[in-house]
Amino acid sequence: MSGIALGIVLTSALLHAGWNYLLKKSDRKIVFIWWFLLASLVLYFPMFLYFIGDAPIPPAGWLCIFATGLIHAAYFWFMGGAYQRGDLSLVYPLARGSGPLFVPVLAVMLLREEIAPLGGIGIGFIIAGIYCVHLRSFNSRAFLEPFRSLRGGASLWALSTGLMIAAYSLVDKVGVGLVYPPVYIYIMVFITWLALTPWILIRERGRLREEWRRHAGTIFVVGFFSIFTYLMILFALTMSKVSYVAAVREVSIVLSAYFGIVYLGEKHGRQKLLGAVLICLGVVAIGLSR
Repeated sequence: MSGIALGIVLTSALLHAGWNYLLKKSDRKIVFIWWFLLASLVLYFPMFLYFIGDAPIPPAGWLCIFATGLIHAAYFWFMGGAYQRGDLSLVYPLARGSGPLFVPVLAVMLLREEIAPLGGIGIGFIIAGIYCVHLRSFNSRAFLEPFRSLRGGASLWALSTGLMIAAYSLVDKVGVGLVYPPVYIYIMVFITWLALTPWILIRERGRLREEWRRHAGTIFVVGFFSIFTYLMILFALTMSKVSYVAAVREVSIVLSAYFGIVYLGEKHGRQKLLGAVLICLGVVAIGLSR
């Protein structure tokens, strides 16, 4: 990987962890998500108009766009629920780390693919990391705590987020080959926002004004970077191998744990940071095993 590509991917990872940190600081997470998706549509509308004229969309492309839009709606729904219930240093590593974990497991179950030895080691690291981020201490009495934590609450919401990451990753791998990425992303965001709107207007309508009043500036910052970070990754993919890009970008797992522990004062920092590092190493191993 070239130095320029490495710099782009590391910057993207920092910004991705950063906008998740800002999302965690919001009040009503799903309402904040709805607002920043709308902000993204406003901010990137000129880009969409610029590219749409030269980017015809085949029927299979539309199918991928609608599928990923609905999956992303579920992804943001679970993400909002996870951050509403749990720490950034717990939710982000679980969500981002379990996504790459689910992909090879599903490939073995559904496609009868084989897992390379390095991929198997990566899966082991991720499982160990998921265990560690749930530890409250390193003594023997805390041994069973992770198993109790995984039965509900933020952990299940975060793992559900990871499952959605695996699902949309598989769809997007096909979709961006059929539709020019900036057009693909924009229409996907519109469908995602549209899918979330009925729930927001029916159940969260009373919170819309307050969330906007308290976080309008942050909403536009997150709205910009939520798409910009992905465009950075797409640009890096033109300069380096996909396995290298996918591996390096997961440094955001460690950064998010650091942000949560240092800036949000989240508890059990040593256990969560160790778990985040293990998850990151596991994702890197899976990425490099392809």
